Amino acid sequence: MSELALDTSDGRIIDLRRAPDAASRLPRGKAGGRYRCCACGKTLIFSGPATLQSGFTPRFRHEGTAASADRCGAVAAHQADIQADLTVIIDLRDRLVHALPGASVDLQTDPRLAGQRWELPPAIVVRRDDQILVVERPRRPLAKATAEARRQHVRTTYGDQTAHWWFFDRDDTQHYVPAGTVKVRPHGKPDTHHKVRPTPVQRHLVRTGGSVCWITADTVLLPYGGHPGTYPALEGEDWSGEMASWAKDWKISHPHPADGAAWWGLIPLPLLALGQQSGLHPAPAFALMTALEKAQHGREAHRRRLARQHAQQPASPEQSPAPVEPPSEADEAPVAPTPPPAHAPAPPEHRPVPPRPSLPPPAPVRRVRPQGRRFTWRRLLPHHWRA
Repeated sequence: MSELALDTSDGRIIDLRRAPDAASRLPRGKAGGRYRCCACGKTLIFSGPATLQSGFTPRFRHEGTAASADRCGAVAAHQADIQADLTVIIDLRDRLVHALPGASVDLQTDPRLAGQRWELPPAIVVRRDDQILVVERPRRPLAKATAEARRQHVRTTYGDQTAHWWFFDRDDTQHYVPAGTVKVRPHGKPDTHHKVRPTPVQRHLVRTGGSVCWITADTVLLPYGGHPGTYPALEGEDWSGEMASWAKDWKISHPHPADGAAWWGLIPLPLLALGQQSGLHPAPAFALMTALEKAQHGREAHRRRLARQHAQQPASPEQSPAPVEPPSEADEAPVAPTPPPAHAPAPPEHRPVPPRPSLPPPAPVRRVRPQGRRFTWRRLLPHHWRA
């Protein structure tokens, strides 16, 4: 017996534990083969309470088996695989219910896939007002053909204006390829963002209009594009010498990473923050991306000013500035080097120190007795012995 079944009438996954109204709205019995087992695909029978006051727990059972000995005929490994998919997607569904209050949140899949191995778990379909949002949660390797087929299905079923999100697991190495960190300073406060190297499928999803993010616990990681490059020298600028390292920098592309981004930076955002507006609209993350772009323009202007100052300095070795430690490529707002004065005094000439002269040894000091009476042993004798 089970609390889960695939409703072939609309492709929804019926979860009796999260559908308190199921007993009153679902037809009982076979319902013309409407209910199917997600693992084996066989017809299920719905058993509900006789009255609303009854304490009977609604359930599904396989056709032709006794209620006390209901067993699914699918292979145990296949059952475990389907159950793992359902556990992961139901967990995300419960979190979205809290993040999007007032929205209708359902699990849906292609009814023809009943009993088959899912390349993708059932999708989460969120409806609020006239907006529809579809959320995917890949659990196994994702092929480009599979992702494209699901994208086409969503467009055909729900319309071209449907927001399509792909939530990848932060701890799944097949979907999360780390690429180091990037130091940023969006509002004057230093911070560090993790970087990922997107897979070809993830690039394809963004390129075709989808939204990609990663989830860990109750935090969502939203990407922006990172494009390393070198500033071209303009008239009056000199990027040679120690200034060459300052010519290397990176630029951002957002709110969706551009296709040519070398890496994606990740902005953490609480999952609950996504529901502050209609749909999944990460306004706080988008505002932070805008601040990063603003800091980027200020950073370029500052470095070009240093390059112009460098071009005005004499080229003689005695008057060239001391080398500056190169900035980190990922530094969002590096501290500018302070150039030394143009006419710095030359360092003093170093000459060898002559050896110290050797002095003769000091003369011996003669001990001089104090003036006065001369000491004799006779003075220590009694008076009557001195005669």
